[in-house]
Amino acid sequence: MTNLGPVALINHPRGSVMKKIRYALFTTIALGALTSSALADCKLRVTTWGGSYQKTYQAVAAKFEEEHNCTIEWVVGASPDHLVKSRLGQVDVATNTLLNSIAGEKEGLWMELDKAKIPNMANLYDNAVFSPYTIFANVGDYVLAYNTDKVKEAPTSWDELWKPDYKNHVVIYGFEHIPTLSLTVLQADKNGGGIDNIQPGLDRMAELVKSGNLIGSLDVESQMVSLFQTEDAWLGMLATGRMKELLEKGTSNVKFVRPAEGTFPLISTVNITKAATDPAMAQAFVDYILRPEVQIAFAVNNLYAPTVQNAPIPDDFAYRDLLVQNEEFKRLYLPDQEKITAHKAEWQNQLNRMTSK
Repeated sequence: MTNLGPVALINHPRGSVMKKIRYALFTTIALGALTSSALADCKLRVTTWGGSYQKTYQAVAAKFEEEHNCTIEWVVGASPDHLVKSRLGQVDVATNTLLNSIAGEKEGLWMELDKAKIPNMANLYDNAVFSPYTIFANVGDYVLAYNTDKVKEAPTSWDELWKPDYKNHVVIYGFEHIPTLSLTVLQADKNGGGIDNIQPGLDRMAELVKSGNLIGSLDVESQMVSLFQTEDAWLGMLATGRMKELLEKGTSNVKFVRPAEGTFPLISTVNITKAATDPAMAQAFVDYILRPEVQIAFAVNNLYAPTVQNAPIPDDFAYRDLLVQNEEFKRLYLPDQEKITAHKAEWQNQLNRMTSK
């Protein structure tokens, strides 16, 4: 029973009045206790990857927990796990990759995002709104890196990879990796085809393989970093996180550009599941992660660029230029990921046949 303290012990001559006062006080305290208990029981289940991403997420979410008196329960795992747990109704807010968000859309897992309840959506770049169900939470990208001692003029196009000047000095990711597949689609677009007519893109990639320019198409990013360090690689695609690694190692003669055709994004998405136990709280959380201060935290801690236009990166942040922003964000090149995934094995086999002749 709730302890009413000294008030309950007062023996006032007007007992009936005091009974009313005691009843009112008891009711207020009891309701307050119930309300507090209900708020304390508020729990929001949010997926995250482990490591530094989770650390930043937890750090920025602390203020949300305080503001809303709601505990975040972190559902930690790999991207496919996030989708599986969303299917099982074990998630309220799903942070994931774009491919898994698309898969969830096809399965009808997500709620439509309500712009009235997520007002910070108004600040998103247009191309950060993938659909009524999926938005981009933050973005990295793959840029064109070059050795300034060997490549005298900063390249302006991905076509530079094909120049005969760079024989045996070009690196790209393996053909099964999204940036190289995206480059293939880009080349198809530029040469009279497209994702539904990939042959012109495959023809160009076969030209690159046969040109002798490639040191290799690599699966391990640390190898690519090492090749730039040893100056075997003069030109190639590289994730901005690996560019940061080069700079941190003191490499001063490797710079990067974002070509006119755009760069290939590495995207974190966010969705609200239809199984969300408190949809209003889930929408409040999505709105929260689009706040400028939260977006900037992921930028400076994890090198993931903001997807909102009102989150300027601090001028004194050493790696500010590695974050894709403004017009360069609007030029991100994002071909249909579903079609790429569906056809990549077929494309790779075709390319292997073309280059083995």
